[in-house]
Amino acid sequence: MIQRSSRAKRLIEEGQQNLSLKKLVKFSHYETIFKFVFFLVIIVISLYSFDIIQFQQFLQEKNFRRFDWKDIKWLFIGLILIHITKEINRMLAIGYVERRLDPKYVGTDRQLRVQKIVKWIYDTVYYSSATLFAFITFRNEKWFPTEFGGTNFKETLYDFPNIPDNPWVPVYYMVQASSHVHALLLLMVYGTKIELKYWEYLLHHSLAVSLLYFSTMYNCENIGIVVLLLHDISDIFLALGRAYGDLGKNKILVYLGFSSIQISWLYTRVYVFPLKIYDCILNHPQFLPYWDRTKHAYYNQIGLMVLLFGMHVYWTIFMVKVGLGIFSSGRYKNIYDNRENKLDHKKEN
Repeated sequence: MIQRSSRAKRLIEEGQQNLSLKKLVKFSHYETIFKFVFFLVIIVISLYSFDIIQFQQFLQEKNFRRFDWKDIKWLFIGLILIHITKEINRMLAIGYVERRLDPKYVGTDRQLRVQKIVKWIYDTVYYSSATLFAFITFRNEKWFPTEFGGTNFKETLYDFPNIPDNPWVPVYYMVQASSHVHALLLLMVYGTKIELKYWEYLLHHSLAVSLLYFSTMYNCENIGIVVLLLHDISDIFLALGRAYGDLGKNKILVYLGFSSIQISWLYTRVYVFPLKIYDCILNHPQFLPYWDRTKHAYYNQIGLMVLLFGMHVYWTIFMVKVGLGIFSSGRYKNIYDNRENKLDHKKEN
């Protein structure tokens, strides 16, 4: 009886190990794809370097409004403010998170989970503030989407090739750019050691920073602001829902939280985002008078947005699986976040 019990236990452990390794291999395959796409994107966008110089010369020749390099100061100010506010958030939230976090997380896994939740708390505040600011400041612009409360929408590429004529555009844009640059730098410095989905995150952050950079150089900040806004709206609910999923005890609130994630995500990233891409493809009359000088800017912006939308589709699959798991089993099991770091895999295997 004892031998039979020991043998059964050993077979179960081996089966669990094989299952865990099988999941790891699947994620490794995803990472290989993301790694390949990342280097491909870097090669392609590097080809635009010379065209940017020509485009800036074109803007100067035609006396179009363009980015004032004096406004780059807001990028550095934003980096400082984001670093300081993240440290303040960490000091205020870390004790609360450590007390509330489920005791099933132990050791290094617990430390990493605490860091993630503290980050999600900060993200909730940041994205809420950025969304509110954008709505108050830009809602009357002719390129601000009606889907987000715009009152005077005409087309996403309105007034190109001029820079949007709103004094708050460079401030908002550079501070938002600093947030994405900060996240990219942290990932590059620390992510290689612990992130299982390193290349996935690197591709996403690189696409975001590239879109911000090229939209600035190509006078397409209106496109960038729309993309930032639709991300920020869903990220509010995403960050808050993920944090409460680990800290919250009320199942009804967990259901409501993930329902809000699903609704906001599907509306902004799966419905509105492709509509804006389609609008840019269909309505670009300002490009036509100067098509030979602006076509590369157009191809660049459309291409980056399509790639970003492709990642949205990939994440939506996980989003739907998590939601179905919650409502079918009544348990919060995040199959995406729970396979988040290499140290966790080493512990499991």
